[in-house]
Amino acid sequence: MRAIAVCAVVAAASAGCLRSPEFRCQRDGECGAGGVCESVGYCSSPNAACPGTGRAYGDSAGSLSNSCVPTGSPGPGRDAGVEDDAAIDARNDARIDARIDAAIDGPAAACAAGYAPVGSSPHLYKRVTDSSWDTAAHDCKLTGTVAYLAIPDDAAELADIVSVATTTPVWIGVDDKQQRDAFVTQKGAQAQFLPWDQDEPNQDPPAKDCVRAVSASKIATDRCGTMHAVVCECEP
Repeated sequence: MRAIAVCAVVAAASAGCLRSPEFRCQRDGECGAGGVCESVGYCSSPNAACPGTGRAYGDSAGSLSNSCVPTGSPGPGRDAGVEDDAAIDARNDARIDARIDAAIDGPAAACAAGYAPVGSSPHLYKRVTDSSWDTAAHDCKLTGTVAYLAIPDDAAELADIVSVATTTPVWIGVDDKQQRDAFVTQKGAQAQFLPWDQDEPNQDPPAKDCVRAVSASKIATDRCGTMHAVVCECEP
């Protein structure tokens, strides 16, 4: 009881009986001037009495408090698995630069595997499974960041699309869903090349809002739910 009472008096004066709280460091800078954040996560400071390393753990190093740092422990600036402020800043700067470069350069591969050049067009084309127009438009967009249901810009490209399909009819990326007779492409632009077949566009019921190629040189309207051949186009 006397020892406890004495400790209480000393504690009231200087907190000498209180154990220093354990502190885990991450970098040397957290350990004060000349301090080192050791690989075990505790701070050490210079101590000439410690052989080899010349460093001793501080009061907040848990069970290692005030013991010498063993020989072979990494020295200042070489914390095992721990980066100093300069290294962290350099790594973060590199990540930022990489994100900026990616945003400028875009994806490395805009077109999925299977696309190939046809004729003189600078674009690539790919035959996919027969489907409805809406399914075709959706599926083509999934094959590349700049891919869409094939759009013929001229007679040569229309013939190329049909050659890739190897059959007709084949859907093309043109429709007038939003406004009757206002045909737009999958790029959202007004369609400029519309080589209609005889008596087309046919707007008699039932609604025929989607466009197909009926030959290598002619196109026609059709119901969007009809199953036809599909060719996707991609801009590499």
